[in-house]
Order: sequence, then C-alpha cells, then structure tokens
Amino acid sequence: MTEIRRVLIWSGWLRASHWSIALSTLVLLFTGWLIAHSPMQAEIALEYHYLAVSVLIFGLVLRIAIFFKGKEHERLPALFPQLAEIKAIKQMLIFYLSLGKQPPPHWYAHNPLWKIIYVLWYVALLLLIVSGVWMTDKPVILGFYLPSVHSFWASIVLWFTCLHLLSLFVHDYYAKTADMSAMVNGYRLFEVETKAKEDLKGTPVVLQSMESLMNKGKK
Repeated sequence: MTEIRRVLIWSGWLRASHWSIALSTLVLLFTGWLIAHSPMQAEIALEYHYLAVSVLIFGLVLRIAIFFKGKEHERLPALFPQLAEIKAIKQMLIFYLSLGKQPPPHWYAHNPLWKIIYVLWYVALLLLIVSGVWMTDKPVILGFYLPSVHSFWASIVLWFTCLHLLSLFVHDYYAKTADMSAMVNGYRLFEVETKAKEDLKGTPVVLQSMESLMNKGKK
C-alpha cells in the first residue's frame, strides 16, 4: 500500500534566507531595469535598489551560515550532486523535456538537477553585489568593465529566476510534491510504500521509519 506523507524538510532559518534572497532579487531586477531604461524613475528606483541589496546581503549571509550550521541536507556539500544521483538528474531532464509527461525522480530535499545551478546562482549574486558596489568608484578592475559585468550577471540571474519559477509550477502541477508551499511552511509531500498491520482495534498501523523515507527520496 502507499501513503502520502508530509515531512518537514526546510528549517525556518533556511526559509527566511530563501525569501530574503528571492524577494530582494525580484526587486533588484525590476529597479535595475528602471534605472537603465526609465530616467524619470531612476532616482527613486535607485533608493529601492540599495534597500533591496541590504536584504539580499542579509539573506546570503544567513544562507552561508546555514551552509555550515544547518541540517545535513541544507549544508554546502548537499548542493553538489553525487554519482548515485546521475540517474535522477537524467530522469529530471526527461521530465522537463517531456513537459511533465514522464514521471520525475524521487528526491528528499534539493532537486538533483538544480543543485549545482543553485551554487552558480549564489556565485552570480555575490558577483552582482561586488560589481555593483565598486563600479561607481572603480568602473574598471583587472581589465573588466564592471557595469558590463554587472549587466551580464543580472541577465543570468533573470533567466535563472524565470526558469526556477516555471519549474516550480511544473513540479506542483505534475509531480504534486508541494515544492512551492514547501518554502512557505517547510513541508514536502512524499508518496511512500508502507506496510501495515492491524492493531487491537482493527486500525492499520503504518510501519515506516524516517530513515527509509529519506533513503527512498534520495534514489
């Protein structure tokens, strides 16, 4: 028999980091566009841009702390795919290319295909912060024109953000794992095989350890 199990995956600190980064990134992308393309709105957009940067820095600092002090699956090593996950990565690609017609793989916390992309995204955000802070006073460093560097990585982050949001809707619609709500309440849904026995009142008692559930999610 199978059972839908609701499991707490993401801690409150990680969710605070995630939403600080996510919301500030959206504000930064929008205000950055206004600064570049709407001179009449540029001044006030710049104020909100600086405010959003402060929130982004808070979220990144918190995420870096979680890399070392968080739950095992929230730490930095968990963002690097293992050899055992290659099959799941391929299956995830097929799921996307088939537009949800093929079944996605099982995983416990991080989507195996997106793991390394998250690392690159954090690096891109750090480069945006550094180039944004320095490009006014030192527009050229080591031969790099920082405004161009800033614009390039902002485009990368924009594409990542769009793909990330699209993938979340695809997962929630086709995979039904509650990935979107998981970053609100911390819980993901798992369909697990269970064994049952009848107790004295005739009520099925589910026999399924958390360890076996985690192992199944990592396959």
